[in-house]
Amino acid sequence: MTTPMKKEALVRSCEEAIELAKKLGADDAEVYATSAVERNVTIEKNDLHQASQVSETTWGIRVVKNGAIGFCTSNQPTTLDKAVTEAVSLAKIAPSDRFNAIAEPAGAIPSKRAVDDDLINIGVGDLTNLAMRLMGEARGKDSRLTIDTGGVGVNHQTTAIASTTGTRCSYESASGSGYLFGMCVDGDEVGSFSYDGDTVRNATDLEGALRRSFARFVDKCAGAMGATSGDSFTGPVILPPETVSDFLISDLLAMLGADAVRTGKSPLGDKLGEVIASAGFSLFEEGQGLKGFSICPYDREGMLRKRTALIENGKLSSFLYNSYESRASNVGRSSNASGGASSLPGVGASALSLSTGTDRYADMVNMEQGVIVTRFSSSSNPLTGDFSGVVKGGFLVKNGERRPIEETTIAGNLYECLRSISAISDTARRMNGTVSMPAIKIDGLSVTAG
Repeated sequence: MTTPMKKEALVRSCEEAIELAKKLGADDAEVYATSAVERNVTIEKNDLHQASQVSETTWGIRVVKNGAIGFCTSNQPTTLDKAVTEAVSLAKIAPSDRFNAIAEPAGAIPSKRAVDDDLINIGVGDLTNLAMRLMGEARGKDSRLTIDTGGVGVNHQTTAIASTTGTRCSYESASGSGYLFGMCVDGDEVGSFSYDGDTVRNATDLEGALRRSFARFVDKCAGAMGATSGDSFTGPVILPPETVSDFLISDLLAMLGADAVRTGKSPLGDKLGEVIASAGFSLFEEGQGLKGFSICPYDREGMLRKRTALIENGKLSSFLYNSYESRASNVGRSSNASGGASSLPGVGASALSLSTGTDRYADMVNMEQGVIVTRFSSSSNPLTGDFSGVVKGGFLVKNGERRPIEETTIAGNLYECLRSISAISDTARRMNGTVSMPAIKIDGLSVTAG
């Protein structure tokens, strides 16, 4: 069975590339590489669409010359020397920046392996059988279900990084995943689109995790049928775990990046140590991963990932830094370099968790009047926090009873929402391995029926 490039060989290829960069005149160089084999089975229009196996190795070469950066990628070993030469040439003509540098290693990072051999031995035929079986079970739950797209797959990957500053790291991992996207159709009635999926590390977890995920998908699609017009009011909304990220966290994370703070694009730049959210709101960057789903122990620059409290008990505790932003901000930490071999290091979170609260979800949704947001499509301005969007496949709750509603608009402000959180569920859901979210209740939002 095809496998990715071995870690040792991938590290050696990175070392050879940085040695060539030095010979060509680079002051410093870093090469980050990934080698992956993916086996996928895709679904379209309620039927098997394609079964495939794809392998690719990519090198990202970053060099520094007189404070200037040159970057180039290659996906062929035979063109790696050419890519190094081009990166050095680009650095010689690029503008200088005193904060440009290759990260200095902060102690040794052991080579790790997060691979279940049974998982990587699942072949395309086995994946096809699994996909067809689970799709059949999902459609058997509700004859109205239409699966627009979906898939089941296994990814086996190695990563490596080497630099002239002394970084040497490698990691091997494997994951299995699947998803469904579609809706229910009954005659002329077409329900709202829904999605669900999951990712696991072990073969023994794959079928069960996907079966639960696909069952949730069916429930979402079926629950959206029979939708009627909602009500217009100002009041509470409930965000189930899968919508917390889209509604709150994605824009918030962009404003917690040290790059946004440095460039004046974040309104949170001068609020470190201040209360910006309700007392129960604690958001963590989980460093090396959530329980049961470890991730690469080093970031895009080879720095050891560490768990970081971003917001703790409502108080802004930290921003996200890569090594450039650490130097520019004169802080002594850097473990949030994001991206892959095809891009320069950015700033971002590798794994996230929002702490659970003390409220039972059943009690949270037992409202006099409110809306449950199962899917949210919005436009927003993270700088001001203002947003307006459409709830799709949502529910109106009145006196504890809920009914599906047609597209309904919700408008508000992100930063006011953080301060208006009135309940957080006592359970959380881990999604796709790297995000763990509870349900959240937010008071005082403007709800307008379509």
